[in-house]
Amino acid sequence: MSDLAHLVTVPWRRLRALGSWEITTGIVVVAVLMIASLLAPLIAPYPPNQIDVLHSLQPPSWHHWMGTDFVGRDVWSRVLYGLRIDMLVVAVITYLGLAIGVIVGTVAGYVGGWFDAIVGRVADTVIAFPFIVLVLAVIAIVGPGLKGVAIGIIIAGWALYARLARSEMLAMREQPFLMSTKALGYSHVRAIFRHALPNLVRTSLVYSTVDVVVNMLVLAGMSYLGLGQQAPGADLGSIIASGQGYLLSAWWITTIPGAVLVLFGLGVSLIGDGITRGDLPQGAL
Repeated sequence: MSDLAHLVTVPWRRLRALGSWEITTGIVVVAVLMIASLLAPLIAPYPPNQIDVLHSLQPPSWHHWMGTDFVGRDVWSRVLYGLRIDMLVVAVITYLGLAIGVIVGTVAGYVGGWFDAIVGRVADTVIAFPFIVLVLAVIAIVGPGLKGVAIGIIIAGWALYARLARSEMLAMREQPFLMSTKALGYSHVRAIFRHALPNLVRTSLVYSTVDVVVNMLVLAGMSYLGLGQQAPGADLGSIIASGQGYLLSAWWITTIPGAVLVLFGLGVSLIGDGITRGDLPQGAL
């Protein structure tokens, strides 16, 4: 029994060492959802698009943990595969936008001059443009599907990261440690990417936890409207939309995927709150 207790308590203590209960809880929630989605081919009891009209609109049971939809597809299996797609797409679009915005904003703040002016005006224009309208405009050009949604979010999302990085770079470039890079003969590339960038990326990483939740909701919203993931594929938004007409008779089709979406957002928000309060150990970011 002591060996079993040791196996359980040691990983938990290491997890608690990451910071406050917010970070611990958030990491556990997001990790469970991520692992479940990655293991979807192994733990999903049915193929996500397998139709079985003889067992349509079945409530949650031992055979169908989250019930079945109007054509007999297993909701649990579809949620696993849909969550897998959503988490992958949201991670790519959020952190690709972060990388582009932080690099452009850092270089603009360091170099200054006409390049800084151009980046600033372009970023201001993107920020001033309504976010959803810009995403819808890109979808109208590219066509419905995850590709159009992803491109639209990246085009709209990099600007805030560029603004954050630029504002911090303007203050940082006057710091002695960065000014000394010129005296030591370091190149601008080394000064920016080795010395400046690691010291100003924390703010953008904190904001990205909010951005992940927003992007997940935008992706689900576009799929709910039929502009995101296209049939027969499924993500959380399209699953929720498919059960809208059966909300009173088969509540599980929309309610359970919606609860999973809320749970993911709560987990990411808790991680962001913990980082904002500085609860991570020194050097973690």
